Amino acid sequence: MVVTKTFVWAHLGKAGGDTVATVLSLFPEIIEYADSVDSRDKHARFADRPELVAGRQRVLCIRRLPSWQLSYSVHKSRHGGHPDYRPRPMDSREMMTTSRVPDRHLGRFVESVESGRIWPDRWIRVETLIDDLLGLLEEHQVDVTSKKLKKIRALGPQNVGQNYERSPSAWFTDEMISRMYEHNPLWQCAEQLAYGPSPQ
Repeated sequence: MVVTKTFVWAHLGKAGGDTVATVLSLFPEIIEYADSVDSRDKHARFADRPELVAGRQRVLCIRRLPSWQLSYSVHKSRHGGHPDYRPRPMDSREMMTTSRVPDRHLGRFVESVESGRIWPDRWIRVETLIDDLLGLLEEHQVDVTSKKLKKIRALGPQNVGQNYERSPSAWFTDEMISRMYEHNPLWQCAEQLAYGPSPQ
């Protein structure tokens, strides 16, 4: 998590977070709190830090569900997960299609209240990550010098997963992708908010 004077960004795993943290670190003058990129605390929820979140715009990254699921499964097969971080067998296509893990991860950042859900106020889409980040900084009147702009433009989502076939169409049929969204309705709603309604 990174907390600035006017917005707070929470780190949803496998959604360009390390790149976002790198860009925000270029502006120490606006940062009031930041978790270390090497700490598990960097994935803290908005609800975990109410005193830091209050009164600030809540920002979260998002990416298309098939790409997120594929990235998550590849990462798990190479690096494992908490608590032992031991590599695990790669999920089959059918396991990825029917997994509800995406909604469990996203659900940590979407608060449920009696009247419904409290969504993030603003989204950073991985597919347009740099432009969305620059738009966020402009919205909050952050001075982006030409030197810093050049550095930011040179960045892109960090290839933590290294080499694998990233195209969802190489892994999933249209029918499988449709079922994937059926198993993760929260993610489907989030995409509609972030990208606008569109046929899957």
